[in-house]
Amino acid sequence: MTESDHEILARILAERGRFGHREHLELAWNLLGRYGREDAQMAAADALRHLARKHGMPNRYHETITASWVHLVALHHAAGAAGSFDEFIAENPALLNSQLLEGHYSRRLLGSGEARARWVKPDLRAFPAAA
Repeated sequence: MTESDHEILARILAERGRFGHREHLELAWNLLGRYGREDAQMAAADALRHLARKHGMPNRYHETITASWVHLVALHHAAGAAGSFDEFIAENPALLNSQLLEGHYSRRLLGSGEARARWVKPDLRAFPAAA
């Protein structure tokens, strides 16, 4: 995670006072404005691992969930022209549904150690492809 990526994370934490689902989306949106999808996913993974370690929960990080949400945000980010995260989320309110991945992954697969450690493909329904 670069210093500027750390600043994005710190700003979101300071402004929001918490780091829930919406803040995860905001981090992804900001990183996608800076990097391509793959680099944004790596930066998000680094930031979230850092945050988990900082709060004494290093095992809380989940690779499949992180990569999946960055992919979904990237799809909408590429299709829109929002100038701010608030505009982006107003245009894409369905992303606020934190249960959205359940339409793509079974609970069994998403809860597995394999999915936590590395990205695994959805077992229920594939994600739309990136353009």
